[in-house]
Amino acid sequence: MRMYLKKASVVFVGLVFALPVSSGVAETLYVDSRTGRDENPGTKAEPLRTIWQAAAMVNGTTEKGPSTIKIAPGVYNFTESVVFENARPYTERDRLTIEAVILPDEPRWKPALMPVILSTEDPRKPGTLDALTATYGIQIKVSHVTIRGLKFLGNPLARNWHACMSRTGQGLDDLVVTQCMFVGDRDALNVYCAVLASGNGFVVDHSVFYNCTACAVFWDGTEGIPGKGCAMRYCIVDGAYISGVWTCQTAEDFEFHHNIVTRSEYFWVRKRVENPSKYRIGDCIVTNNKYYSGYAVESGPTGRTGSKVTYEENNVMKRGEVVLVKDKKARKYLHVAEGAFGSDLGAGLFDKRKKRKEP
Repeated sequence: MRMYLKKASVVFVGLVFALPVSSGVAETLYVDSRTGRDENPGTKAEPLRTIWQAAAMVNGTTEKGPSTIKIAPGVYNFTESVVFENARPYTERDRLTIEAVILPDEPRWKPALMPVILSTEDPRKPGTLDALTATYGIQIKVSHVTIRGLKFLGNPLARNWHACMSRTGQGLDDLVVTQCMFVGDRDALNVYCAVLASGNGFVVDHSVFYNCTACAVFWDGTEGIPGKGCAMRYCIVDGAYISGVWTCQTAEDFEFHHNIVTRSEYFWVRKRVENPSKYRIGDCIVTNNKYYSGYAVESGPTGRTGSKVTYEENNVMKRGEVVLVKDKKARKYLHVAEGAFGSDLGAGLFDKRKKRKEP
């Protein structure tokens, strides 16, 4: 876990906004769907109304320094994808951070205070209303980004491939998705892919996935180059219609630890390749899934992996019933019930790194 500790410290530093040593100009925008107006300057006193407008303003800057978008509790309806593609030269320290005003580790936090992102984009053309479509919530086209404390729902279109968050393109590195919640419903608000990214440094941390089709997808690297420095840790997956984790050309340094994956079709699916990577799985609960490991293509699973695919496992519990809190008013909604099997693993939105000694 030494490598994890090193990366965790980097992530924590990256999440802190406007450190005194920053040499650039810090930029902060506030968004509030209930009281804001897109004609406002985006200050705390006069917030914007839409995340789309905040992205447009951030995309128009080129100065050095971090950018932070603070999102107030409320419902944010995306009628089109929100794309971050600005030329501002972000670094590991001076990042683009998109986060909730109130975060899960704060004492006043409760599930009702999470900003909710819902996609109602309809890309169908006249005469093709039954065509298969694809929609995207947030698209990241820059490096050094943190997304924290947001709740994502799906898209209600019947034949639609919806990704809540994606990052694809050449030369992209360092995307941290942390303390986010993804809630889908196959028959009403399908989340086909919760988070998808190619390239290096894609880290999914302390997040909850409930009834999504595919949860964390580590997609094909550009030009066939495996993505390095990627991780999924301290996450809860319940009821994935395809799988909890999906790897394609992810390098063998992939970290997968302190996760719970339960009641899903597959625990893990991967791209079929000649020499499959052997990934390490540590301190996890993997129970009551239909299959353990499988192959998949873009349209879905193609079958189980055979003896050619193996994993290096350390303290992986494969028996036991995971009980989640279903009371939407409870602080631990969609987390493991207190005292139940898996409650001591630390998986879920709450980041206890400061209080916990890592093994």
